[in-house]
Amino acid sequence: MIVDIGSRIKTLRLSASMTQEQLAQKLGVTAQAVSKWESGANMPDIQMLPDISVIFGVSIDELFAMTDECRMERIDNMLYNVRFLSDQDFTSTEHYLQECRKKETLGAQATLLLAMLYNKRSNEYHELAAPLAREALQLLPGKKEAHNAIFDAEDGPYQDWNFINHWKLIDFYKKITEEHPDDIRNYFWLLDLLIADCRTEEAREWAERMRGVEDTYHYEMYMGHICRAECKLAEALEWWQKMTARRPEHWIVWVEYASCMAKIGRYDEAIVYYKKAMPMRPKPRFTDCEDAVSQICEMHGDYEEAIAMQEQMLAITKEDWGDEGESVDMVLREIKRLRALCK
Repeated sequence: MIVDIGSRIKTLRLSASMTQEQLAQKLGVTAQAVSKWESGANMPDIQMLPDISVIFGVSIDELFAMTDECRMERIDNMLYNVRFLSDQDFTSTEHYLQECRKKETLGAQATLLLAMLYNKRSNEYHELAAPLAREALQLLPGKKEAHNAIFDAEDGPYQDWNFINHWKLIDFYKKITEEHPDDIRNYFWLLDLLIADCRTEEAREWAERMRGVEDTYHYEMYMGHICRAECKLAEALEWWQKMTARRPEHWIVWVEYASCMAKIGRYDEAIVYYKKAMPMRPKPRFTDCEDAVSQICEMHGDYEEAIAMQEQMLAITKEDWGDEGESVDMVLREIKRLRALCK
């Protein structure tokens, strides 16, 4: 870890909307001295660190910055492992990433992390809004705005076509896929959007193009989803069965098949196939199977099994990922919530 206190001071100063002259005045030094710190030409006297930390409201340890690469990694981890960012963490991270976007070597990664940061803040506010919106509807029964607030916070399925269609995003992904036709993952996102909007004729065309890039089980999976969107359930099931026949040894195929069953309301079958996939997963294991089964069990009032699945998620998370923070805390909150329902 390389100390870069000058960059840290600059980031904190910008976050506080403070000029070099203003900081210099608070510290009793010249603006040129502050400029030299921030450019790396010099470092502040160690005796000034307590005053600097007080001005910015951080600990002395927090004044010592990491290399950009380490800082980027730390931000990425923070976005996943912290439930709610403090305003100070959000603002300082935002300013840091905005500065990094100007650097040729860091611009692309900083742009992605900044988008993720804004999405996280949006999700944080939605999590805060959801219980308030529900409470508002109970206090104001029939209030349209309360219903809207719930749907906005919890991603409710509006029916207004002009509000829910994805044509702009579809056009964007068509362009991206045309520009990078050999990246099969682009086709996945595009097909998801086309199928969600019931643009099945186009989806068939793009599925064939995807198959030309790489002939994988995804072809049968998406053909099944296309048939489902066309209300051809029997044909959809045939395609999904072809998918499992193609790669029966692949755990993710059974996860996808289970997901398909859940999407058509065949929950008991979904549980069977989620559980079939569980022992087939390589380490480090993802816990989507346990999460899905837990949700289905809770829907059916089987809280004990829902808890068992959450406890299994917790064990896997600790054993395979060694995670701390939100990835563990989130599961602990779910277990506590489900145990309260058992009483």
